[in-house]
Amino acid sequence: GVVGHGQGPHTQDTIDAQTQVLKPRANIVEFFLQDDWRATNRLTVNAGVRYTLNLPSTVAGNRGAVFNLDTQKLDYLGQNGFPTSARNLEKKNFGPRLGLAYKLTNSFVVRSGYSLTWIEQSGITTPFTTPMFPFIQTLTQQTLDNLHPAFVLSQGPSVTPQPATPDAGLGQGVFGVQRNNGSGYAQQWNFSLQKTFGENWSLEAGYLGSKLTRLGVPDINLNQLTVDQLALGNSILSRVPQLRPFPRFTAVSLYRNNVGNSTYHSFQSRLEKRFSRGLTLSASYTFSRLIDDAGSVFDSAVLTGPVTNFQVADSYNRRLEKDVSTGNVPHIGSFGAVYQLPLGWQLSAIVRIQSGSPLSVTQATNLNAFAGFGIQRPNRVADPMLPADQRSTAKWFNTAAFAQAPQFTIGNSSRNPVVGPGYRAADVMIGKTFQLTERLRAEFRAEAFNVTNTPPLGSPNTSYGSSAFGSITTALDPRVFELVLKLQF
Repeated sequence: GVVGHGQGPHTQDTIDAQTQVLKPRANIVEFFLQDDWRATNRLTVNAGVRYTLNLPSTVAGNRGAVFNLDTQKLDYLGQNGFPTSARNLEKKNFGPRLGLAYKLTNSFVVRSGYSLTWIEQSGITTPFTTPMFPFIQTLTQQTLDNLHPAFVLSQGPSVTPQPATPDAGLGQGVFGVQRNNGSGYAQQWNFSLQKTFGENWSLEAGYLGSKLTRLGVPDINLNQLTVDQLALGNSILSRVPQLRPFPRFTAVSLYRNNVGNSTYHSFQSRLEKRFSRGLTLSASYTFSRLIDDAGSVFDSAVLTGPVTNFQVADSYNRRLEKDVSTGNVPHIGSFGAVYQLPLGWQLSAIVRIQSGSPLSVTQATNLNAFAGFGIQRPNRVADPMLPADQRSTAKWFNTAAFAQAPQFTIGNSSRNPVVGPGYRAADVMIGKTFQLTERLRAEFRAEAFNVTNTPPLGSPNTSYGSSAFGSITTALDPRVFELVLKLQF
């Protein structure tokens, strides 16, 4: 089968080609044991253990291959003594969990817990860890005269995939594998206090933390020059192919290599008024910090070879990637209310306020792409944060805080040096359920989303060198009204 991606008037087409349907297979087997034990009238213990067996993924018909970093050739699944999977089997994935609840008084409870959970062998999103090149390849067919199409779709392309030989992949990117890398796992722990007041009010506050290990990370390029080589300047321009560790290839990456880490700490609180006198109230607030060393994960849709614009400043120095995460939202607050009106009508509202998330800044032109670097960050020369009264959609952050990193340098900016806009929204609903017959009911709701019409701004442009750098040109939906009628029978 082929999938074509046309460019311009189809004078050139990029084709993902495979001669047969590829069928990756993965199995996960889990066993668990758990029990609740009331140790005393005040103390309850919840304990358990889960055993996870992540069986290494395979491909039907052994249609996969791994680039051997030593021989610089492809090893095919199930051939010449090579296993039928790219990863090794792990046998020690035990995940304990323990929870404690202690009742100090009838209205005051202390809770604490810890758990370890194993996730996919790739660290996140997918259990498939076996490369399938050259059984799927990206091919390019160019028109001969720039007037006629590269090929007629009904006839198919004339280019043919490379044969599946040990030297397939010469002159392009290939995937190796770190066979002994283990599955990802998540540890979570918490401590909280819960207090009830009167008959209807309750307050809960506590600490929640987590540590994720062996997370999926963006592809890197083992065929990249080192920073020391890059610093030699113009003298290396004519010698780049010879200086590469794998001179016969462009990019060499470890397939779905899960070596990332993240750490999360938070204070969480919740105040709730249970239903009484027609009214239910709830309010919550979270203050947190999330740090990781990967701005994204590998692209699970990329199967034919490594990407060249991977989001890592230096493939040999992962410490440069450790920063406040793009998923870090330090402050999240919400308030909700439900009120029962006369004649069966119900009015509800929810308000949500949260701070913005960190954003990465990269140069629009990567001056070091020739040496195998995926991105180039600018130099940071000042604080990019602007006071709130100086921010606008035309200039959300201090663009003068960045300067272009010259060629042969990687720039000193951290991964996520700026913070995007926060989010504020208030939604309101009024509705009623009508009993039409014994079996037929009609539910009517009138809803208003973002009722204050507060602009939910998009992220600013963070491509240094772009004319729009620092500006915001997008926004989410404005105020939206909906009428809903649902019949239940």
